[in-house]
Amino acid sequence: MTLMLTRPEMRRASSLYFVIGLMQAAYLPFAGIVFRDRGVSFEAIGLIGAVNSMIALTAGPVWGHLGDAVLGRANAFRLALVTAAIGVAIFSIGPLAGIPGAAIAAFAGAGLVPLLDSIGMEQLAKVGGQWGPLRAITSFSYATMCVVSGALVALGGAIVIGPMYGLAAIVVIAGTIGLHTAPALHHTARPAQSEAVAEIERSEIAGTNAEIAVAGDWRNRFGTVNLAFQQSPGLFAFLALSLLVNLGAGLFYAYGSFRIQEVGGNAAAVAFGGTVSAAVEIPFFLAGGLIAARLGLRTLFAFGLAAMGICSVGYAVIDTPFALAIVRSLCGVGFACTLLASVLSVRNLVPAALQATGQALYQSVSYGLAVAIAALVGGIIYGELGAAPLFLLSAAIMFGAIPFAWSVLR
Repeated sequence: MTLMLTRPEMRRASSLYFVIGLMQAAYLPFAGIVFRDRGVSFEAIGLIGAVNSMIALTAGPVWGHLGDAVLGRANAFRLALVTAAIGVAIFSIGPLAGIPGAAIAAFAGAGLVPLLDSIGMEQLAKVGGQWGPLRAITSFSYATMCVVSGALVALGGAIVIGPMYGLAAIVVIAGTIGLHTAPALHHTARPAQSEAVAEIERSEIAGTNAEIAVAGDWRNRFGTVNLAFQQSPGLFAFLALSLLVNLGAGLFYAYGSFRIQEVGGNAAAVAFGGTVSAAVEIPFFLAGGLIAARLGLRTLFAFGLAAMGICSVGYAVIDTPFALAIVRSLCGVGFACTLLASVLSVRNLVPAALQATGQALYQSVSYGLAVAIAALVGGIIYGELGAAPLFLLSAAIMFGAIPFAWSVLR
């Protein structure tokens, strides 16, 4: 399963997934606690998170449309990388507490993951491989980099975040030089589908819509977003499930680092929690595809929800940084299972030529709209009532979403 990642056709994609993990680990674990260290209140942090998530919600489909219909996936990915690096640099320098930089990073970040995943899916089609092992590379590099970045931020402060992120972004951009992806949909005709693409759609939990034709004209006021919904009847229900699940997950992700800080942890402790979580993700990304093939996507997804629910309960009652970091391993299990099931569901629901748009819609709803609501509501709950009610609410949503997931997924 993992040997295919070393084949010549996959080496470039594998390296991109590796370095993107380094890049994300230089910024994502620290954004919230940097705001807190700069004197921003919990309520204000929640508002900032909500605004940035709404920016991501709006930006996600834009990046998907740019990748599928205008610039091509590789060019759109490069543009997102440059924009994200600029935003993180401004954040680390700190004008206006870094709020403008975080907004720019949110706008660009909405395109990074879906565009990379669409590129990865396209490359996997050439070798008939699975996405889980490819994503495990990112978890490995993220876990490793968190140890380094946590120590550096603890010693040097937020100012070191920009150079770390920017250097990794330059390496990723260099890795895309000469990368060939499917041409943008400049014409209304359906793009020719290679036999390899058709085969990979059938081979790994192929859904009922895996061979849907890309018909119609993307040149309408909603671009490829409208086309994706037209050609993917089950997409709306799946996005509704993603919204609910990530309301609960968003409460945890937005305030989990504050909980560690609240009980005496520093940036290194927060990063250690990220390392533990990401390290645990790896075996589940490696084996998740096989589990889903045998037991179904909904079983994999439900298992992930249960793990995240238990983790949230732990964060409500545990009060030592080290124990919280260890319990976060359950979050890694949940994240890997739900993300893998979600990405494969989008691939099954949405035609291959619209994968960037489909993945962007999933990312926008999950990490845009859902996180916006969670950040805003969570900031009020955490600021007024404390950690326990917030994390128990997160757990209740996780457990309550299991029946819905069972009815939507297969």
